[in-house]
Amino acid sequence: MNTATALVWTSDHQYYVYGDDFDPAGFSYTGFNGLLAPLSPGRGITEPGTFALVMTGTELGPVRVTLTQHSAPPPPPDLDAWDDIVEASLLLPGTNPGITDAHDNDPLPPLTRIAGVPSRIRVHARGRDLGHRQLIIDGDEPLEEHLIDVWPAPTAPLHVWKTTDGYGATLR
Repeated sequence: MNTATALVWTSDHQYYVYGDDFDPAGFSYTGFNGLLAPLSPGRGITEPGTFALVMTGTELGPVRVTLTQHSAPPPPPDLDAWDDIVEASLLLPGTNPGITDAHDNDPLPPLTRIAGVPSRIRVHARGRDLGHRQLIIDGDEPLEEHLIDVWPAPTAPLHVWKTTDGYGATLR
């Protein structure tokens, strides 16, 4: 298990998990759970996605993101510790997928354990309502925090563990 934490800078309430087949143009919110959208170019929400959009309450500014890369499925999430938790399948093409921010930086290590293989991603979020009330965060102290677990796994349906924040409800 490899874990890293970094500030990911958001723009337009989002950041991306990407592979070589990354084209976020024309995304439709139809059927969106409000947190995590597995996408494929020209097809919208798909299972598996060839990239993923993660929605943030913070419109512009930093979100603290912890990435944990597992070699096997992690234990079930702590439902009491997070406001929203969603899990989806990805198949990130290429050899160096990663997480990109508003500055086109990759603030976290590459997603080497899931490069080019069917995988799962579980995104946990808390503080999105605080981030949304502030909208633009000036400085390096985020109001919002995400945990991303990734691991190799067969394709499976999208799983919503929990969705309780008000910001996500506006997107569902």
